[in-house]
Amino acid sequence: MPDRDERKKISGRPDGRVSEELDILILKTASRLFGEQGYAATSVEQIAAVAQVGKQTIYRRHPSKESLFKTVISELGKSFLVAATPSDTMVSSDPLLTLRKTMRMLLDLVLSPETLSLSRTFIAEGWRFPDLVNHAGAHIFDPLEELTCRLMTAVSDVGLLKESCDLKETSRLFSGLCLEHPHQQMLFGRDVLMTAKERDDFLENAWTAFMTGILRAPVSRPATVKEV
Repeated sequence: MPDRDERKKISGRPDGRVSEELDILILKTASRLFGEQGYAATSVEQIAAVAQVGKQTIYRRHPSKESLFKTVISELGKSFLVAATPSDTMVSSDPLLTLRKTMRMLLDLVLSPETLSLSRTFIAEGWRFPDLVNHAGAHIFDPLEELTCRLMTAVSDVGLLKESCDLKETSRLFSGLCLEHPHQQMLFGRDVLMTAKERDDFLENAWTAFMTGILRAPVSRPATVKEV
């Protein structure tokens, strides 16, 4: 990240490396201020001042505050998928274990301070800016449900799920139990799942309760009769 003197020297069109560093700086600063102050109370001028960049530097990248906020949300959603999406090899080798590991990783991501602060912004100001809430749903929550559904489908493909399971609905309910419920509890100010052990225990209980209802019972092998 360029220091203050370097940022002051930047004018015109910076080279690729500096431009990328500026992009990251602007988005991180915007994400923090939107989360701390809310959408309406945060201006592009404030973001520029805190990031120590020119206002036009931001406007060259994001034509409006709304565009900047949407980019913050889109990048947060992308970071979730990059961090949590397992490789095809992992999925094919053990889809059930991969699903469990992925949900545990996503639990940490949805309970991160950055995610919680932005979610509070949605709750407080969603009624005034419904388009921003819809954008968050399309770029954060929907992709997470789609990832869960893809992994649940892999579990089904190897014959581990009951035939009565609707994959899309089952995935949505499972994601809601493992991710949305603890996320909402944290938003309500309840100090739950603060430690890694608390999150491990929660996921263990949620996993056991949910999977009991959707997994096929193990096929028992007929006992062999010993020859006399």
